[in-house]
Amino acid sequence: MTKGIKDPRGKLSGIAMKIYVLGAGAIGSLFGALLARAGNDVLLVGRRPHVEAIQRDGLKVIGVEEFTVDIDAAVEIPEEPPDLIVLATKSYSTAEALEAAKKAIGERTWIMSIQNGLGNEEKALKYTKNVIGAVTTNGAMLEAPGRVKWTGKGITVLGLYPRGRHPFVEEVKEEMRRAGLEAFVTENAAGWKWAKAIVNSAVNPIGALLEVKNGYLLENESLLSIVMEVVKEGCRVALQNGIEFEVPPMELLFQTLERTRENYNSMLQDIWRGKRTEVDYINGKIVEYAGAVGLEAPMNELLWALIRGKEALAAGGKNADTGRKGG
Repeated sequence: MTKGIKDPRGKLSGIAMKIYVLGAGAIGSLFGALLARAGNDVLLVGRRPHVEAIQRDGLKVIGVEEFTVDIDAAVEIPEEPPDLIVLATKSYSTAEALEAAKKAIGERTWIMSIQNGLGNEEKALKYTKNVIGAVTTNGAMLEAPGRVKWTGKGITVLGLYPRGRHPFVEEVKEEMRRAGLEAFVTENAAGWKWAKAIVNSAVNPIGALLEVKNGYLLENESLLSIVMEVVKEGCRVALQNGIEFEVPPMELLFQTLERTRENYNSMLQDIWRGKRTEVDYINGKIVEYAGAVGLEAPMNELLWALIRGKEALAAGGKNADTGRKGG
């Protein structure tokens, strides 16, 4: 197992940042493993079976690369402030995770969301102004406790949220690059978060409803035309809400589908596990933002309802009314 590489001065050359990853699911575990392998002091905070497997055998990464890393893991968040908190929980758990971490959020601590959906950074801004918005097109699956599969290599874009630049963001980018991630800095983090949410609003529910890999949506012309119409609808909503795009969501769509051909999207993985999906924070948020500017988003509203119905079926229920508000 790897844990840092000593340089000629006898110092662990990889120990650059103290990082807590809140939400050691697929993407959180992958990023944590890569950053730890590069020498950073990383703590994964997750569910007990996953944590115990990591504590016992290390965290095994397979797929694009294969390695096992010796990494700290816990079920609770320490109070000692780190340099960086990586938010990788499901969007519906963001508020709870931030409240649990509030004692660890020091004056110089930064919070970076790599989550799907909209609204997570706004919640983080209630605790500190040091907030980074990040999106990634890397694909990952949590195969078993202590074992994550890197299913597709993508890009990661990060920036001061909602806009601007900061030297610390550049430092995080460099750590990601040292870790083997293709990372870039943007001055328009909000635009990238919206672009990713729009792509997810099309790919995730359609892939989940049909239970297919991302690549199938690219290969089937009929499905691809539907996916593209959902993206166009999301773009109209975003533009009416004053969002400016650094990358056209349609371009990001094709990049994502190509890079993650072999990936089953996270929404489908949640359904297979009988878990709640993030559809409320993806399609549901787009419907909400559409209503705020007097628009309708019928395709997003339909996909939202269908996924909630599939959630209920997967959980053994007869209807999708779980108490959440519909559009």
